[in-house]
Amino acid sequence: MAWLRGLGTRLAPVRARLRHRFGFGTRRGVVNATVAVSLLCALVSLLRGQDANWDLRNYHVHNAWALLEGRLGIDLAPAQMQSYFVPLLDVPYFLLVQHAPAPLAGILLGLLHGLAFLPVAWIAWRALAADPRRDWLAPLLALAGLASAAFLSELGNTMGDASTAVLVLGALALAMPRADGRWRSGPVALAGVLLGMAVAFKLTNAIYAVALGVAMLVPAQPWRARLRMATWLTLVALTTFAVLAGPWLYRVWSAFGNPLFPQFNAWFQAPLATPVAVADTRWLPQGWGEALLRPLLFTANPYLVSEIALLQVTWALLYLAAIGALVRWALVRRDGRAVAPAAEAAVRRILAVFFAVAFVVWLAMFSIHRYLVVLELLAPLVLWLLLHYLLPARAAARGAAVAIVLASLVALAGWNDWGHAGWSRTAFRVQAPPGPPVGTVLLVGGEPQAWRIPYLPPGPAYASVGSNFPESPAYVARIGELARSGGGGIAAILPVVVDRRADSIDRRNLWAGRLGLDAGDCPLLRRLAGRSRSLQLVEPAQSPSGRCRLALAADRVLATDRANEAIVADAAPVLARYGLQLDPAACVQRESWIGTQPHPYRWCPLVVVAPGAGG
Repeated sequence: MAWLRGLGTRLAPVRARLRHRFGFGTRRGVVNATVAVSLLCALVSLLRGQDANWDLRNYHVHNAWALLEGRLGIDLAPAQMQSYFVPLLDVPYFLLVQHAPAPLAGILLGLLHGLAFLPVAWIAWRALAADPRRDWLAPLLALAGLASAAFLSELGNTMGDASTAVLVLGALALAMPRADGRWRSGPVALAGVLLGMAVAFKLTNAIYAVALGVAMLVPAQPWRARLRMATWLTLVALTTFAVLAGPWLYRVWSAFGNPLFPQFNAWFQAPLATPVAVADTRWLPQGWGEALLRPLLFTANPYLVSEIALLQVTWALLYLAAIGALVRWALVRRDGRAVAPAAEAAVRRILAVFFAVAFVVWLAMFSIHRYLVVLELLAPLVLWLLLHYLLPARAAARGAAVAIVLASLVALAGWNDWGHAGWSRTAFRVQAPPGPPVGTVLLVGGEPQAWRIPYLPPGPAYASVGSNFPESPAYVARIGELARSGGGGIAAILPVVVDRRADSIDRRNLWAGRLGLDAGDCPLLRRLAGRSRSLQLVEPAQSPSGRCRLALAADRVLATDRANEAIVADAAPVLARYGLQLDPAACVQRESWIGTQPHPYRWCPLVVVAPGAGG
């Protein structure tokens, strides 16, 4: 181990300079570290490319446009059941990509997401008040939080969990009592404002609002002081939420009879949706046994809580450390051994209760991995504190360092995301449909299509059919009314399946041409095609360029063609429910793009064949 000690000695001056420049011991260090991390996140966001996630294509673009254009009451759920989510968070992004180059939006999203570093580091600084290493430990633990699976998956995208994490964590940081254990009403009020904003922008953040409200009741203060501050936080948060989200929720309630339409319609009984809760219960644990083992289970199988694999070991490590900490706490209580309260005890207690309550509420309500962004940003700090509670200081420091580095490396190695495209200056482009304008356009099926609507010619009313919206008989009747009364005819938009492997094949052909690998007998391209089931080699004699090129295998092309034929065939009975008929021969494929990624659609004129069938 002598070489390690020697390496450490040689690196000591470097560590000292980094600590001086980025340590949290000075205000300059705080600013430098925050700016550096935010710029790093902006760079990563730029390198990831144009956001193209499912939610963006379904409702983030559409809902912002619909708010700005006053479409409530004109269209009918064109973005499926997500059409009526509070759209405030979507508006800045939509305006930005409308009036500025798309890469600038990616840079600004990365900067915003990187700002989560600051409140996490500040919370770590407070929780490690008695640790002389906290000036460099706090920023390192915060940086490790950013290297977490859920945060990395959303870095630079519009899904909202990473964007609002800054607000939730800021609220948690401001809600911490002062060094003397007492609160000040001003910071707590500001915490309530940030918390109310977070919930108004994204309702799933309600789990963190509940958790912080409970956490405010646990510091070792007189119960009147705790209750007063928790009540003050709650009132400010509710007021902020009402000011921001209230007008939209009231408008939706006035239009449909349910402020959260169509969710929770078992309570509100809005006529256009079926009277069901409309909750995504497929991710919830099945029984108490699965719930108790959930962190271990979704660490082993990430698809239990996510549509994509978000690889991590953080939750398994936290689970095991938490069990050990609970056992030690129980032994201390049994033996009557008193633990002297540290200066940072109130901060640690609030953090622990916030973390535990938020996880339990998440488990009961959602159990969807990406809603854990806030907790995963805090996870390295919590793991560090748990291991220092369990183990002697030297062993705890070494064990925590190994565990946190391991967790970060696993998340980085398994980095997955929700979809990106190559950059173009314009984020979204849509080719106009052929023929004369129509009065009504139906978006058929459950694929996300509403992002195109702001870029189509103005005039029609838009509605979704056969989607994830819980249609009631009154909804079907309303579609029938639109079909019969919409002047100028009616048309449907159908999705078109595209084999995304074609994008990578185009890139390979481009590089093969640049490197001269497509000339002559092209042995490397021939070897690649021979070893792949999805590729075939187009010989020079058959290639328009007279050079070798890779192409999708014939069976992959055939499978794509059959999938598109099935979409048209499946749309026919859906439309028949509303008294409408589709002629496949009349459908025309048009082009649209997100960044450089093609997303073609099929435009199909419809004929009303059974007036009143929808009723």
